Amino acid sequence: MQALLDDYIQGAAFATELVNTSPTVWVVAGDQLSDPRALQSFLVANGVDTAVLDERDLEEVRALRERLRPIVDAPSPGELVDLTHELLSTVPHHVELVELVGNVWRWQVTTEGIVTVAQELAVFTGYALLSALRMLGFERFRACASPTCNGVFVDVSRGGRRRYCMPDLCGNRINVANHRQRRNALGDK
Repeated sequence: MQALLDDYIQGAAFATELVNTSPTVWVVAGDQLSDPRALQSFLVANGVDTAVLDERDLEEVRALRERLRPIVDAPSPGELVDLTHELLSTVPHHVELVELVGNVWRWQVTTEGIVTVAQELAVFTGYALLSALRMLGFERFRACASPTCNGVFVDVSRGGRRRYCMPDLCGNRINVANHRQRRNALGDK
């Protein structure tokens, strides 16, 4: 696998999506990566092309998910960096400066040897999270603002005002609840 380090937004967004597939976030619905087919669908939906996946791949990606959660939810930038370095040290890879087109140079990460899907994703998300910290700041690593959600996320939005790990789900629930509360308050008058 090769990943350009400039693509941290995609990697940080992917890390957020992966962390939030956990049964600790989906308390009622359960693990969103329930089987290899669900993992395959998740990866394809997030722009990651893979070969056919098996139970071993599923378990390794679930384990990666559990390692990413404390990184995204780290209490300090130093701990975020330490945990990410620890994760990256588990995968053989190297970083090099490569020329793209017309004297444009970029940092690229390349995994070495035969690596698993989970190892490729570890490198992809690990460097993306470090780059998000560097480019956006630690304040962009947040817990979901919904009182009923256990999700965490990296806010890679342009304005940096995102409040929910899954805006279409958590944010919509809050908006609907607020709307009902306002409507009921008007009805009581």
